[in-house]
Amino acid sequence: MNKIYHKTAKYISILTCLSLLVFNYTFANYAFKKKIKSVCSSYRVSVNASAMDFDSNLFSLTLESNRNNFEMVMLVGFASAGQAVSHQNSLGLSNAYVPQEISIRVNVPSSKGETMVFEATCSSNDAIQLAAGTLDSSEFMQKIDLQTS
Repeated sequence: MNKIYHKTAKYISILTCLSLLVFNYTFANYAFKKKIKSVCSSYRVSVNASAMDFDSNLFSLTLESNRNNFEMVMLVGFASAGQAVSHQNSLGLSNAYVPQEISIRVNVPSSKGETMVFEATCSSNDAIQLAAGTLDSSEFMQKIDLQTS
């Protein structure tokens, strides 16, 4: 009876620890996603959680744009990610999601039903500066390497 009690207690404690770790990681991603959605919706840029990719050192976000405003959508994407990283830093959590780089992909409809893709990557520090207003949007656009496909 005593052996069964110890095995059960050990199993429950391991399960509890794993649950706490998963919950903390999920909470960090949830806060990050919520900040991205909040900032994007302020600028009327729609975003889906499925369009976000959380790698350990790279956060990727895919957005949809109209034909004429892809630069604004890209800037909003970078600014929202910068605010999310800044928010994660301010929380001071040990499991905070703080990627080193941020990649934004903007899908733009072109002629004949085709889609043009604009993609750029920057450091999270540059995105934080853009979000804080210490880096001008035109300076920011000159710093990033914009790729098209």
